[in-house]
Amino acid sequence: MRIAYLRVKIGFWFGHLPSFLLLASTLAIAQSNPQALVSKMVENELESQKHPRYWMYLDSKTRPGRTEVSRVIQVPECWITWPVAIDGHSPTEEERKRAREQVEKLESSVDARKKNRDAIDADGQKSAELLRLLPEAFLFTRAGREGKSVRLKFRPNPNYRPSSNESKVFHAMEGVLLIDAKQTRLAKLSGELISDVDFGLGILGKLKKGGTFEVVQSEVAPRDWEVSLLDVHISGRALFFHSIGEQQHEARSQFKPVPSGLGLVQAAHMVARRVQSGVRRQELNFVAISRILTGVTPRAAVRLLPSRLQV
Repeated sequence: MRIAYLRVKIGFWFGHLPSFLLLASTLAIAQSNPQALVSKMVENELESQKHPRYWMYLDSKTRPGRTEVSRVIQVPECWITWPVAIDGHSPTEEERKRAREQVEKLESSVDARKKNRDAIDADGQKSAELLRLLPEAFLFTRAGREGKSVRLKFRPNPNYRPSSNESKVFHAMEGVLLIDAKQTRLAKLSGELISDVDFGLGILGKLKKGGTFEVVQSEVAPRDWEVSLLDVHISGRALFFHSIGEQQHEARSQFKPVPSGLGLVQAAHMVARRVQSGVRRQELNFVAISRILTGVTPRAAVRLLPSRLQV
């Protein structure tokens, strides 16, 4: 019995040895050269953007006065969005009609698809540019561990000179960066404006000290990371924040890979089938699935649904 126990223990340790070595290597780099670790993380993030995966997921966006929950289906040509709930209620017939018209326009119009894709690519390009700034614009210090991540604190690098409005705001922040120790991927980036930021001596715009932002990435499938949370709370006035807004909370969940080869028309029909099955039923099933993902058993999750929806 003792020998069997030792065999199990030895097998366990040798089976996990590569992970431990990777973790030890990452921690050693963080301890001796945090900037190098950040550079490696940025390299991994940029490399992943060259090989995009496409997903179906639930997207919840909250802006002042409005919360909208939507189902998003990504295909190479564009992303299709359909409202599930608005301010806690099922979409009205008029809101469904507008959504249906938008889907049909994407399906039939090359220009509409290009506009949609261009907006997605522009956001991706902006994200990549800000990632590249991290090793240059900030100084990093080791701050221990947080869960499975290496925790680094960052502050503005006094030798860095911002070349754009976005980089000027970015450089005025300090905060915390979490890097997954096993895969060297960005797990969380949160910061706070430590000074007011003026544009054109304050004439073109101004952002006030104390504003915050937070970006969280989650491993939605083995070695596939996607943004699962974006939280921005910045007070002031600045025209360039048109893409993400000054006050925004966005959470993405329930990621499922889009079947290989799924085309635009098929994706649009998939959305249509979801609609025909009933928006209310979708919403309730999303609640049940989210409970399952957070630890409630499937049997208990089914009991959360009204009896007429249980199968």
